[in-house]
Amino acid sequence: LFSWLQARQQKGKFIIRVEDTDQARSTRESEVEVLQDLEWLGLKWDEGPVVGGDKGPYRQSERMVEGRYQELAQTLMENGHAYPCFCTQAELDQKKAAAELAGENPQYDGTWRDADPEEVKKKMDAGEPYTVRFKVPRGKVVTIQDSVRGEVSWDVAATVGDFILLRSGGMPVYNFCVAVDDALMQVSDVIRAEEHLTNTVRQVLILEALGYTMPKYAHLALVLGEDRSKLSKRHGATSVNQFRLEGFLPEAMINYLCLLGWNDNTDKEIYTVEELTEAFSLDRVTKSPAVFDMKKLRWINGQHLRALPKERLCEL
Repeated sequence: LFSWLQARQQKGKFIIRVEDTDQARSTRESEVEVLQDLEWLGLKWDEGPVVGGDKGPYRQSERMVEGRYQELAQTLMENGHAYPCFCTQAELDQKKAAAELAGENPQYDGTWRDADPEEVKKKMDAGEPYTVRFKVPRGKVVTIQDSVRGEVSWDVAATVGDFILLRSGGMPVYNFCVAVDDALMQVSDVIRAEEHLTNTVRQVLILEALGYTMPKYAHLALVLGEDRSKLSKRHGATSVNQFRLEGFLPEAMINYLCLLGWNDNTDKEIYTVEELTEAFSLDRVTKSPAVFDMKKLRWINGQHLRALPKERLCEL
């Protein structure tokens, strides 16, 4: 919603990209449901699945076929920003267990980081499987200017350790795909949940190593249930479609969702979508999490229902 509002306000383009490299969790059915929900809410996208555009394909599984991710991983290895790691899963599990037992952060210990090039070549020639890991610069600090949180910094080595870019079968991981696609699709603004902050560190490192321009990031606070825990299925409605079936209006949903993380410094609570598009700005987005209040949503929905023209109300 905030990405859509930002795009409308800035006269930019709202892009939908389907991040489906996790084959176990991504299905075409779930994609269809998400797109239907966005359409019902009126969040029309300018580029993406169905509508197309000049930055496609818009599904990462289809972009993967082009081999671009693998090419760039090879470039990073050649430039010394990445390296092959021949550790087996059993070895990694053992290292992780040992680190946890010692009360340490369970990061990869860099076994193959500075390995003898001859030994690496021998293993590659023998066709041994390997993952490609990013070589995190030790002592480096990554700083971003977040549109919501202001300046955010991380000690990289303490935060992430040498992370995987390609799995042993050549499958690229989420953070690598996202960083590459943001650059290739010329994404200017990335607006997402605060849970992605540690992903941002990895993505910034990848973008810098490849010489790409970094997008502007905005990390939004989570929405909480009434018991102040992270909103989940146990708090009631489980999908946008369920709200539709229960008789909520899309414009009321947009109105309420906006108020969960933004205000225009007035006491106004009822907005049309046009008013929100005009008033919205990222610098008025709140840093603290909001509580999802079903009573408030029902009240806002009632206000929007009463304001409907009779013809529209009869249609509904």
